[in-house]
Amino acid sequence: MASHDCKGYNKLAALMACDPGPAIYRRFAKLNSKTLLYLQAEISCLQNELSDIVHEVSVSEGKETYSFDLWDMKQDQYPFQWKKILEVRQLLSEYNTALIQQAEILRFSDPETGDLRVLQNWLVGEESGTMALSPPSQWNGDNEKNLLSLRNRHDGADPFTRWVYIRLIPLFHRLCGHKDTTKRFDIESDTYHYDDRKVRSRTYMISLIVAGFLPASSMIVLYFVRNTAARFATLFTYNIVFVLVMGFMVKARRVDIFATATVFAAVQVALITNTNFGA
Repeated sequence: MASHDCKGYNKLAALMACDPGPAIYRRFAKLNSKTLLYLQAEISCLQNELSDIVHEVSVSEGKETYSFDLWDMKQDQYPFQWKKILEVRQLLSEYNTALIQQAEILRFSDPETGDLRVLQNWLVGEESGTMALSPPSQWNGDNEKNLLSLRNRHDGADPFTRWVYIRLIPLFHRLCGHKDTTKRFDIESDTYHYDDRKVRSRTYMISLIVAGFLPASSMIVLYFVRNTAARFATLFTYNIVFVLVMGFMVKARRVDIFATATVFAAVQVALITNTNFGA
């Protein structure tokens, strides 16, 4: 499909299909809750009506078996009780389905601020060039707090990877990425895309290199530093840098960071002690 044939919702669908980030939709939280409440109220009314019918039938002559025999209830000349049960069953099925769907909707993540801004800027660009999508402001204003993301690309990502997505890639694109119109440019959605797998694999490799460099470099520096005060200052500096880098480049719990920092410091102290005795 040529780019000039793809407009409006068709072009927006092409954008969302190519990139999971801008796949952002309205949650309709208030409307879904209101629907559930109305269904709940309607079922409650039916429940009261059914209770009245059951009580009336239980004291009616010739209908004593209805509580024990479903066939007799269904074969009544005027099966009010059975019809009410069917009515309740249908509404309960609708209510339970809506309840499960609402629970699933609540599990969706809120959109990332960067992805939402990309979508909003894209919509502004489209509106200035052609026509605005109707109804307007579906991703702006009050609706901005009522959005969900089908697949948040940053779920499970460490802070370093998130920083690369939010800061580094936009900077790279402004400087030189926009010049590549062959690999990254999508004609149908009229946008540039960066492969998530490549970004994650490269941030992972950088993390591995840093993880190997910090301990090794600290040992080398401590070996050549002979002054005791300077050694402890170096140890202190390396520990601070190590903890900051670990918190930035690894998705780890605080207890894991504390434990790893303690081990790292213990190794450095052991190295200082051994080199002092060796001297």
